[in-house]
Amino acid sequence: MKKVVVDLKICLKAGQCYYLQPTIFKADPQGWPDILIEFPEEDDDVEAAEDAAEICPSGAITIEDA
Repeated sequence: MKKVVVDLKICLKAGQCYYLQPTIFKADPQGWPDILIEFPEEDDDVEAAEDAAEICPSGAITIEDA
């Protein structure tokens, strides 16, 4: 099982995650990313989370083994 993690200490609030992967992330009222699917199970969701981690400009998103 995979877990989506966002390190808010290094997040730049660039919005790439929720603009490009809206099934996994959404913006909170202050522009921080909220994780919609913390433990993705479907292959498409895992792939979307991994894509978000790759495009994150600060490297704040990681996909860990849960």
